[in-house]
Amino acid sequence: MPPGCATPVLAEAGGTVHRTAMGDVINLNRFRKGRDKVARAQEADANRRKFGRTKAEKAVEESEEARRKALLDGAKLDD
Repeated sequence: MPPGCATPVLAEAGGTVHRTAMGDVINLNRFRKGRDKVARAQEADANRRKFGRTKAEKAVEESEEARRKALLDGAKLDD
């Protein structure tokens, strides 16, 4: 393609950019499926981080919460 010609840009949710020359045929269904696949993968990763904790990690977090609560209750002034 000669310099100075406009090239349309299609961006996906994953951050990749596709440059196409004028007249190139783009399968929009395939493009949408790819974009949705990236979005689902990101959501799955977020859910793994949010819910994918081991029993030991949950126990440590629970004990830390109990310690914070006890410290806060111990510092409470009587009414």
